Formats: sequence, C-alpha cells, structure tokens
Amino acid sequence: MICEYTVGENQHKNYSFLIDETTAASNMHIRFYIERNAVVTVEILIATTSVQVHIECVLRGEGADARISGIYIGCATDKINITTLQHHNAPHTRSALIMKGILRDKAYADYHGNVRIEKNARGAYASQENKNIVLSNAARVVSVPSLEVLTHDVHCSHGSAIGRFDEEQLFYAAARGIEEKTAQQLLLKAFCADVFVDESLKERLNNLI
Repeated sequence: MICEYTVGENQHKNYSFLIDETTAASNMHIRFYIERNAVVTVEILIATTSVQVHIECVLRGEGADARISGIYIGCATDKINITTLQHHNAPHTRSALIMKGILRDKAYADYHGNVRIEKNARGAYASQENKNIVLSNAARVVSVPSLEVLTHDVHCSHGSAIGRFDEEQLFYAAARGIEEKTAQQLLLKAFCADVFVDESLKERLNNLI
C-alpha cells in the first residue's frame, strides 16, 4: 500500500499515523513531497504488529523542512521492518528524524535509514537518530543509519544505539521502594518523552507501556 502526500509552497501540515494489528497492511509505503518553504511534521506509532514500513520525505523546494518522529513497540514474535529516506533535492532544506524502539519477548526490529543530499542541495541540514531498548534476551534489533552526501556546505549527523535499562537507575529506584516493574515503566516513559505531540498517539503509547 502506497500513500502519497504533497505539502505545497509555504504550507505547514501535521500528519499522525497509528499502525497496529487493526490498521496495518503487510507492507506500507508513506511518501511526502515538500515544496518551497513548506514544513511537514510526521508522527508514527507502530504498536505490537508485524509490518514493513517505508517512510520517504522528498524535500524538493528550497527551504523545505521535514520533521519525522516515531516509536515502534514489538512483543511476542512481532517482526518490524522500517526503512526511511530523507531526500534533499533543493538548497537550504532541513530534515530531522528520530525513531525509537522498544522490544519485548522474541520480537525483532530492523531499521535502515538513509539521508541523501543531492549536488544542488547546498546548505542542507539533516539529522537521523535511532535508539532502542531491548527488554528480553530473545529480542533482537538491527539498526543501520547511512548518509549519501553529494555536495559540500552541508550539516549532517546520524547515530544509533541499542541497549537495556541502566541497572544503576533500577537500583536507585529499588532503594527508594519503587518496584522493578513500576521503575521500568517510568524509565520507558522517560525514554519516549517528547517524541509525540499528538494526544491520541500519546494516550495509546502510555497504554502500551
């Protein structure tokens, strides 16, 4: 399933997506075209389902701005495959992407992200970040961010992290009488804080945590 959206010149638009067992197709492709001086904010929650999702932002007008944030939560034997593309096709464009994952049980997540900056996209700014928390020994995550920069005078950054709860934080909570499960929930909420603005996504996320 392919969904395409165009954000016209000088427009500001927000899009929110909830992908779960009731809404997900097995393969979803979401593409945005952002024109001159337009701004798009995209929020995505992938909740306990097996799915392949491709998210593509094509910044094709000077001054275009894309802001993408997402959280994916896998449990049982969920398999979540996510690819993202931030494609800068014009000068002085900006894109910022952050994806965070929480994996339980035997869930598996595979994230591949690409930032591509064309020769004519001088002055571009792009960032890409993927962070994951693994909550069981059987859960697995693969995280592969990448950059393709074909011009100079740009600012690009990318990074990924996969880890578990900080044992010192759990010990600190236990020393103050906080049960381990409650402490984990608090840490997960802190991990996910400030990712979403959309209230419905926030509520669904809190219920899952």
